[in-house]
Amino acid sequence: MNSRSVILRLLVFLAAVLLIACLLSPPLYWLGTALADRGILPLQGFPFHRYFSRCLQITTLVLLWPTFQSIGIRRFSELGIERNPQWLRDLGIGFAMALVPVVLLSAAYIATDVYALRKSVAAATWLRILGTAGVVAVLEEFLFRGVLLGLCLRSMRAIPAVLTSSGIFALVHFLRVAKPTDAPPVTWLSGFAQIPQAFSSAPAWPLLGWGILSLLLAGILLAVLTLRTRSLFLAIGIHAGWILSQQGLQAMAKFRIKPHDALLPWVGQNVVSGAVPTGLLPAALLLLTGAAGLLYVAHVRRTS
Repeated sequence: MNSRSVILRLLVFLAAVLLIACLLSPPLYWLGTALADRGILPLQGFPFHRYFSRCLQITTLVLLWPTFQSIGIRRFSELGIERNPQWLRDLGIGFAMALVPVVLLSAAYIATDVYALRKSVAAATWLRILGTAGVVAVLEEFLFRGVLLGLCLRSMRAIPAVLTSSGIFALVHFLRVAKPTDAPPVTWLSGFAQIPQAFSSAPAWPLLGWGILSLLLAGILLAVLTLRTRSLFLAIGIHAGWILSQQGLQAMAKFRIKPHDALLPWVGQNVVSGAVPTGLLPAALLLLTGAAGLLYVAHVRRTS
């Protein structure tokens, strides 16, 4: 199949995902709200934009396999991903090499009053963060380094494929609807109303630029490690470690510098649900983890 046909079918896939999410999110919101009111599900106060976001994610996963079939992909190995007998070690080492440096930097932030410790953190918060780190890391690595990077590699060389997939990875994180101050009643057209608000939660410049830089660096590093290992597990471990450490810092302490860009270019406020750091120090930490990952792949993983 030629590249034009592949691109056309991928565009149809994206349009179908968006249309289905727009149509399904209102009735799912009404159902979830009704069940929450009866005490059946713990969804009290769950806003409509989150139903819309979950519909997008689930629909994407459901439609991926038929889309693969339509463009002639029958096995995951056709996207450059192979069976990994060292998957558990890759997962654990990746998690550690991402978590430890961020924990050390977080301790330095707290010691220098960049962050102020909160009085306490509920156990449920840690459970939520752990669940988020695991689910988001697996989902995003599957979609961005497994599917998107693999599809890019079918039509372009490695460097353009890495840059393209990483650029999309960075921009997609800002496709979030801001929480409305006065939410209108949900109707059958509420899903479609989310589309023009896609970037409404993006932070102001220069935090937006620094956030994109961090995400772009992270995407490039994860893509390169995926190419080197031909597996997603090292990237999943690193991604989970980053999410856990960053959201853990947000739960334990509050960024106390005002205005939020006063310490830039060195340190800025975390953006995108508190999981994306901004500034040169966090960017250097991302590069440090990437270098550690490359050393592991080159000198440890190959010889064991």
